[in-house]
Amino acid sequence: MKLFVKNLTHVDFSYYDAERGLLGESWQTDIVLTGKLNDESMICDFSIVKKQIKKWLDDNIDHMLAIPAEHPSSQLIELDHDRVSFQFDHEDGRHFQCDAPSQAICSLPCQQITPSLAARWVEQQILDLLPAELDAVSIRFTPEPIAGAQYQYSHGLKKHAGNCQRIAHGHRSTIEIYRDGKADSALEHDWAKRWQDIYLGTQEDLQKIVDINGRPHHYFRYTSQQGLFELTIDSQQVYMLDCDTTVESLSAHVAYVLAHEHVGSLIEAHGFEGIGKGAISEYKVTK
Repeated sequence: MKLFVKNLTHVDFSYYDAERGLLGESWQTDIVLTGKLNDESMICDFSIVKKQIKKWLDDNIDHMLAIPAEHPSSQLIELDHDRVSFQFDHEDGRHFQCDAPSQAICSLPCQQITPSLAARWVEQQILDLLPAELDAVSIRFTPEPIAGAQYQYSHGLKKHAGNCQRIAHGHRSTIEIYRDGKADSALEHDWAKRWQDIYLGTQEDLQKIVDINGRPHHYFRYTSQQGLFELTIDSQQVYMLDCDTTVESLSAHVAYVLAHEHVGSLIEAHGFEGIGKGAISEYKVTK
């Protein structure tokens, strides 16, 4: 007998790709539980198991940086005070380094992170935590199907009290832009191109731009409630803002920039943060 839950939760995080670099991601999570019926004609107490699985995902992958630990270019170094350093060097000279509290890094035993490989890893980790009467648990991660424009961004919010303060977590998001009340797919795809595979950095957190292997890299650093966070990333993958990178600020930034590029038009930007949530901002520049 099997029980299933569609869309148990959404997992928002970033992962490192050997070709594209740091990528924000948002996955819908479905689960299937297999077991025998008990005296109550149930496999298990469904409400308890759902909470256990969601909590495990929240604690072990959500809002973290997932790294392909078995890739030959990956290095994970233990630092003092329960901190780690993930480093990755590309053949073209790009260097990536994230030094952060251990709780912000998720190490997966693979060379390339995919939804299916991540799901198999989760299954192996959580089965022993669930009730003994369960024979198996199946996890399915699915990126949101987005028909229109989309981008993948990573960021960190040092002022946030929760896990959003981690310097390298992210989202896969769609965007909706209206010009004078009408949807404008050209503007949507143009903005998605600007933020393709991007790290959204806050000017206040930028310490310096350094030369590594003949390429400019942005170095960010801040201390939040969870500890000290540092990030070094190729400058071509960075988009700088003068504000915090909350979804409210991001939608306002999009509306502001496009309104100045299209003087006289009312721009309404619906900025999404992962799946099904976001902020709306309007702006108009008159001649």
